[in-house]
Amino acid sequence: MLTLGLGGSNHDFAACLVSDGAIAAGIEEERVRRVKYSVGVNSLFNQSWRYCLDMAEARLADVDVIVADDTLLAPAYFPFRKRVHLIRHHMAHASSAFYPSPFERAAILVVDGAGSLIEGEGVETLTTAVGEHTTITELTKVYGTNWSTDGLSALRVYQAGDSDHSLGYMYKAVSKAIGFVLYEDRHWYLSEDGKTMGLAPYGTPRYCDTFRRYLELLPDGRYRLHLKNGGLLDFIEHALDGYEGEERFARGADLAYAAQDTLEEALLHVARRLHADTGLTDLCLAGGVALNCVANGRLLRETPFENVFVQPAAGDGGCAVGNAYYGYHVVAGRPRAEPARTAQRHAYLGRGYGDGEIRAALDASGLPYRKVDNPAEVGAALLARGELLGWFTGGSEFGPRALGHRSILADPRRAEMKDIINARVKHREGFRPFAPAVLREHAPDYFELDIESPYMLIVAPVRPEKQGEVPAIVHVDGTARVQTVTRADNGVYRELIEHFHRLTGVPVILNTSFNDRGMPIVETPEQALDFYGGSRLDHLLMEGYLVAHSAEDLDAAVADAPTE
Repeated sequence: MLTLGLGGSNHDFAACLVSDGAIAAGIEEERVRRVKYSVGVNSLFNQSWRYCLDMAEARLADVDVIVADDTLLAPAYFPFRKRVHLIRHHMAHASSAFYPSPFERAAILVVDGAGSLIEGEGVETLTTAVGEHTTITELTKVYGTNWSTDGLSALRVYQAGDSDHSLGYMYKAVSKAIGFVLYEDRHWYLSEDGKTMGLAPYGTPRYCDTFRRYLELLPDGRYRLHLKNGGLLDFIEHALDGYEGEERFARGADLAYAAQDTLEEALLHVARRLHADTGLTDLCLAGGVALNCVANGRLLRETPFENVFVQPAAGDGGCAVGNAYYGYHVVAGRPRAEPARTAQRHAYLGRGYGDGEIRAALDASGLPYRKVDNPAEVGAALLARGELLGWFTGGSEFGPRALGHRSILADPRRAEMKDIINARVKHREGFRPFAPAVLREHAPDYFELDIESPYMLIVAPVRPEKQGEVPAIVHVDGTARVQTVTRADNGVYRELIEHFHRLTGVPVILNTSFNDRGMPIVETPEQALDFYGGSRLDHLLMEGYLVAHSAEDLDAAVADAPTE
């Protein structure tokens, strides 16, 4: 039984294939097209669904059910127009969070910029629901009104949340005001909200009272957030006018602080009422706002919910996962197997590359390389010496986080590593933090975190006594975006951290995505080698092959390591 899910909106195209109730393949269009968020890519010719079929060695005729959500641009499903089932955007998000979760029954919270247009109401901006077995029942919604940006709303074209009562749009507008915009075309733009989240701890509550004047928390657990037509946007858009240099940076941080504070308070209000109404202690999160790992951490710490599952691709691309599962469980009516046994345990949904493909790419690169018997041990030794290491293994991650298959790794004990990587490799703003990957059993020793966080989507305080031990991964507010690593789910990546632990006594490494600023994470061996060859990374470990910039560097790196 094969079901194909197509996700995205006017950005973030993606595809996922579910086979007999489990994910068989998944890829975001940006990874194959090499355009961040697949902005401007002709959706009629998207390649992600073909990638999934090829990975599963299936043909389109073998697919039993095809599902897309109704915010996806129509050309993206034109080849299947006579077969496709369309569902609402927030149902796709909810499905992406609940069906792969380890919970038999759970509360669901979907928050984004905007979802589907509901006749007579507006666009979805927040939805609460309950999932049980194969059924998802929506409980409440917050609708966005004043829904228009460029006159296309009458055609029901998705407008990325440009409406009142949208937490996602509020955050997006603040990102734009600060200058964190990746792409802009007249009235439509894509913001870089992760930067805003990272900047917020540098700010002060200067603007919080102003933001709160436009937020009304309602007794039923919903809220109103007045943005347009004399609302908060008038303030946001001009808050930084006339300021330059350090003063502009400081006030931009204050603006980010207020946006983060407002977002968290609204989400806490909604989540507490959701728990009160359902009595459930397990929570599933999806929607672009669920990528705000700082807010996720507060939901875990400050509400009665005890366990949180965040869809690792919580943004619009992750709807492909939800649609594929919806096709299997709802359209096809297939039962849901025991969740604790069949839950999604990792995000490595892309294809792996065989030894022949790796060698061909290595030979074509012209870079010196050598096969090593123990890549995890070699990699750990290089990290312990202070080197910056590219790390490529297995199938690529689905979602925005590199989780140990397409990663750049470094030693977290060296305080200067944050600035070195930002300046030498990632070319990012200096305030942006890097994340730790920690052996699961040691996570409570270093972080105030009681549950697994396999997808780097929960921020937790770093224990004060450990902050000096791993300074490169500690943000300015004493927190970190944690990835917990297990032997069952993370394989050779786990082995590398184990070896690093034996060498240094520290069960933590620094992990960031294998890409440059504004570019998608690398997908293929060729892309990884191309990036490495022009970078200032010290070495690259690709499956069992160690790659260097020169023969001398290669000889030095493997001098004490067994080789084939």
